[in-house]
Amino acid sequence: MAVPQPANTLQGDLLKRVLAHEVQETPWLDRSASKSLLNCNGFPFPWKGRWQYSDFRALVEDALSLEGAHNALQSSHDVDVRRFDQPETEAQTMEFGSSDGVGDFPLIDINGVLFRSGTKLSSIAKTGSVKVNDANGSVDRHLMSIEQDAGMTVEETFKTGNRVVLCHVRDNAKLEYELTMPHGEGIGYHCLVVWLAKGSTFELHLASKGAQVRRNDVIVNVLGENATATLSGGWFVDGSDHLDSQVYMNHRVGGSHSEQSFHGVVDDRARSVFSGFIHIDRNASATEAHLTNRNIALSTQARAHAQPELEIYTDDVICSHGATTGHLDDDSLFLLRSRGIGEESARAMLTKGFLRQVVHSEGGTSLLNL
Repeated sequence: MAVPQPANTLQGDLLKRVLAHEVQETPWLDRSASKSLLNCNGFPFPWKGRWQYSDFRALVEDALSLEGAHNALQSSHDVDVRRFDQPETEAQTMEFGSSDGVGDFPLIDINGVLFRSGTKLSSIAKTGSVKVNDANGSVDRHLMSIEQDAGMTVEETFKTGNRVVLCHVRDNAKLEYELTMPHGEGIGYHCLVVWLAKGSTFELHLASKGAQVRRNDVIVNVLGENATATLSGGWFVDGSDHLDSQVYMNHRVGGSHSEQSFHGVVDDRARSVFSGFIHIDRNASATEAHLTNRNIALSTQARAHAQPELEIYTDDVICSHGATTGHLDDDSLFLLRSRGIGEESARAMLTKGFLRQVVHSEGGTSLLNL
């Protein structure tokens, strides 16, 4: 009988496989920065911390198995597009391969080692817009730059695969991002990283279903005064699906504002995980940041895990955070039933109303049938 290997040995073997992996299609791309970070930080211990409820190894194994190169860009308007091909300059080579300033997020670095396709999108007009299709089971990376005083609207669909999107929002620029995640049968990892400069604005509209394993990381770094970030969204997870959403709001300077509001509904034997983290740096006085997460479990076997966190290193801030998990309100159900509405219809009405509070995009309302 085989003796089970300890978790640290399995993690070490998996790390070696990632570091040894070579993407033959892009020998010109320097991936040493991602490999160096992985080699230095290693892999997280399974079922601990940020990975308490999600299978990290399954996501890494899935990324290693994806060898396609899918062109995900559907359309663009008033946006300069450079497809993932041999860059023209050494600076572009470094830009594609780097994730500097993100922090300890190993799946971003794994993407940096393995990605085979992607684009760089730059907007200098106020009306820039792009549509990005599903990763279609590939590992891809996209860079977006919204130049000073410009704007960009992004409509992205993600179902399966491994994708990292890196967005730089320059002074007084605006990024409006609609992220829609339909139900997926397999495994998927998505990460959106945003850097906000002085006077910039970021709006995220999220709507998601579940998958066998789905992890969604959103990382916002506020680097300029008077920057504003508004994040909202909802999800409906049923069957035996799994959805893990992690949001990190990092206020590095003062005089900025962020607002987060997320609602989740879980049914059958499904599991949702939400972790919302607000960090206020010691140089970020006069910051205002709020986080709300509410969840409803429709069955006794459904699980909704919520963990809001605040980390404040300065005075003169206005911050709040909170999370709730419960069931549909009995009084509201009784009120609807007393007016001749069947129980199933009453439950559907309450569930849709709960999600409509935070899901405002056309793609999101269509996905969640609101």
